[in-house]
Amino acid sequence: MLKGLIVCFAVLFAQLAVLHVIDARLYNSPQDARQTAATTVTPHKDEKDDEEEVQS
Repeated sequence: MLKGLIVCFAVLFAQLAVLHVIDARLYNSPQDARQTAATTVTPHKDEKDDEEEVQS
């Protein structure tokens, strides 16, 4: 059981180290690798407007 816990923690710390390296590379890149797409919000139609369009 103790050997299993040691292996589990070793794998956990190895994953954390890999994620730390990846995160450091993303932050130190010359261009922003975390660009977000610009989105526009479109207003929703009222239900009454939809019903009027269907009836006409």
